[in-house]
Amino acid sequence: MLQTKDRPDARQIAGSLTRAQQDALRAIGFFRRQRKAGRGWRVGDRYLSDKIVGRLEQLDLVEASAVNGEPILQLTIVGEAIKGRLLQRPMVR
Repeated sequence: MLQTKDRPDARQIAGSLTRAQQDALRAIGFFRRQRKAGRGWRVGDRYLSDKIVGRLEQLDLVEASAVNGEPILQLTIVGEAIKGRLLQRPMVR
């Protein structure tokens, strides 16, 4: 992927994500069961707010689509690359 002013590379995006956004990206990539729940998303055993999902959509890491009429979240190619980078790094709590 070419880096331009409009689209930074995956390393810059991964470094700018908050911990909540990183956890949301990992959850979306890991859990298959996702559904829209009220004003947020239920992803596996986690609840993600619309604000976090909206920010990930703005960064083009996640896209909301519909399968069989039900909305789901999917990682984009850049989102998959960043998820891979996050999984290589040890999680600090």
